[in-house]
Amino acid sequence: ALLILLIPLITLVASTLTFYLGYKPSTTNFNGKQLDPQIETTNLNLIEKSGEQFIFESGKWYIVYFDDFDDEELSLDRYKIARSSKQTLRRESHRLRRLVIYNDIEKFNKAESLRAKFPGVIFLYDKDNLFKQRVSENLSDPYVSKSMFLVDSFALVVWEFNVSLSFSDIFEDLESLL
Repeated sequence: ALLILLIPLITLVASTLTFYLGYKPSTTNFNGKQLDPQIETTNLNLIEKSGEQFIFESGKWYIVYFDDFDDEELSLDRYKIARSSKQTLRRESHRLRRLVIYNDIEKFNKAESLRAKFPGVIFLYDKDNLFKQRVSENLSDPYVSKSMFLVDSFALVVWEFNVSLSFSDIFEDLESLL
């Protein structure tokens, strides 16, 4: 009986010691790319369709995609990935929102049929291109790279998922990060 009581205690002590002595994995298995430095999303001029300014809610995570609406098939694919990841997360799905950032109102209006297929996606107009500029300072132009980004619960852009990643690759990372 004493041995049964000591096993959890020994495990706890051993794991605590290895943590404080610096033993940890040298690499991670993530498919996306962690951003360093993280990109702040404060003081952006993101406008919702209703005309109100959008503010990132604390405690919510966001998948962000910058869309120029030039390639409807690629846009459709990226929106499906965002929708599927939210549906597949189940218990954590209430914490994840999907955003599409655009900077051309005329192309946005022409893409009405595409937008109608995804009612749960929040479309935001980057009025002064501030969001694009902040991302472009550290990475390539998000409209050209076609990457998806993850904004954490502190409203920081922390992760990039490049266009070559499949749904399952992105989902693995989201499941671990959330």
